[in-house]
Amino acid sequence: MTTPQYGFARRPTWIVGHVIALVAIVAFVQLGLWQLRRLEERRTLNEAVTARLDSTYRPFDEIIRVNGADPEAVVWRRVEITGTYALDDEVIVQGRSHRGQSGHHVATPLVRSDGTAVIINRGWVPIDVVGPPVVGAEPPDGEVTVRGIIRESQARGSVGPVDPPTGVLERVARVDVGRLQQQSDLALFGFYVDLESQEPPQAGGSPAPLGPPDLSEGPHFAYALQWFTFAGVVLVGYPLLLRRTADPHRRARRRR
Repeated sequence: MTTPQYGFARRPTWIVGHVIALVAIVAFVQLGLWQLRRLEERRTLNEAVTARLDSTYRPFDEIIRVNGADPEAVVWRRVEITGTYALDDEVIVQGRSHRGQSGHHVATPLVRSDGTAVIINRGWVPIDVVGPPVVGAEPPDGEVTVRGIIRESQARGSVGPVDPPTGVLERVARVDVGRLQQQSDLALFGFYVDLESQEPPQAGGSPAPLGPPDLSEGPHFAYALQWFTFAGVVLVGYPLLLRRTADPHRRARRRR
């Protein structure tokens, strides 16, 4: 019986291979753990949304009276709000998909009788629309009653497009209420509302109203398994490669 010979593993080329394998294992495990943390965050968010997402639409004034205007206190609550759309302050929120189609969202302030306003995400329009105001997606004239879900003002994460900090923007990357307030004379609340329905209804079906929030757990668990599998492949496969390379019979056959 012959003894494996591992002297080759001390060569510089193989040492680099050891380092690469070790780094790959650590990286794959960390990516798997990161996906599990994302999964836990998603579950926590879903629980919070489910707890607040009552099927009953509450009058806007009632929600503000009970919870205040703090976005964290009112987010994810269903609300009914009446007012008149301010088309001059409408913006297009770029890069939003709907049923597999690329397009945008249309965000328009709804001015209440007391002069305060709430930005309404009125829904999805195709990518080739002209505006704002978006041609073919004009809201009803006069007073409307919107029913929808209160959402927190959006902020850029660690990556993603950046909206210019100054100037009047007609197309934006996100519904950043603070940024939109800079270019509006309206007194905007610090959150916005995703429209689910309105009276009178939108003529022509555009924008397409947004559906309820996605409360699935997403692909995070599957991605975690994928990264852990990659780590296992390297963890098992690399020692096997070393073992096969150290086999004196195989080394002898390669010399022939």
